[in-house]
Amino acid sequence: MNLFTLKKPAKKTNNIIYNCPHSGELFPDDFFELTNLDKDTLLLSGDSFVDQLFAEAPNNGSVLLVNNYSRSFMDTNREALELDPSMFSGEITRPLNSDSAKVRLGFGSIAKYAFTRKPIYKSKIPFDNALKRIEKYYDPIHSELESNLNQNLKKYGYALLIDCHSMPSYEFLGQQSHLPIQPDIVLGDFHGQSCSSALTDYLIAHFQKYDLSVSTNAPFAGGYNTQNYGNPEEDQHAIQIEIKKSLYMDEHKRRQTEFFEPVKIIMSSLCYRLNEDINSILKK
Repeated sequence: MNLFTLKKPAKKTNNIIYNCPHSGELFPDDFFELTNLDKDTLLLSGDSFVDQLFAEAPNNGSVLLVNNYSRSFMDTNREALELDPSMFSGEITRPLNSDSAKVRLGFGSIAKYAFTRKPIYKSKIPFDNALKRIEKYYDPIHSELESNLNQNLKKYGYALLIDCHSMPSYEFLGQQSHLPIQPDIVLGDFHGQSCSSALTDYLIAHFQKYDLSVSTNAPFAGGYNTQNYGNPEEDQHAIQIEIKKSLYMDEHKRRQTEFFEPVKIIMSSLCYRLNEDINSILKK
């Protein structure tokens, strides 16, 4: 199976890349020999159907990149070596980023835990195997992402990465009683560091136009991709969109609901409007 799906526009009219790092549902054939968990449990931590919500991006002059493999197998929205050393056997031959907040939670580039907090692996993984997994399933994704962001940077005068994600509802988490009201959309721009404030304001206005509640940087300020590829001073912008899953899917059955198409229309409208307005937003 292909590692990723890359959909390019018939006519490229902007330098916007919509990236879906957590929508994939594939696992290598031998992966389930390593775990006692079933596929449905492993997929709970993914962003089911988000790639379909943004399917109209190529029809609006943009690139759509989708990781086809599950984040429970390889999470490309992490630093490559953002790993917990306790997961591995054999000599650890590379310096690890082992003290990040994500690693402490058990969600490094090779996750320790499933969404249910159950350990994914029956035993330790040989570190050499982990490096081979990163080389095969992580590095090509970022090579493709960097290529698409950079190859037309000079032509368009900017690059924009929109990292597309979803978040579980508080109701699904069983935490509605003691948490503040959950927003429908969370935009993460690393507290203004990863993209133009005008772009963040534009996205806020877009979603509010559809009566969706929007939060910025709380509780998600953006992941590795946003931080790594966002450099507004160099005309490289990155922003993360988190969509509340209950807006468009049944979280328990992991199925689309009748609200999927209305939410897709909102995201399709965003693809259309950004294609029309991105130059004026960034004043290019």
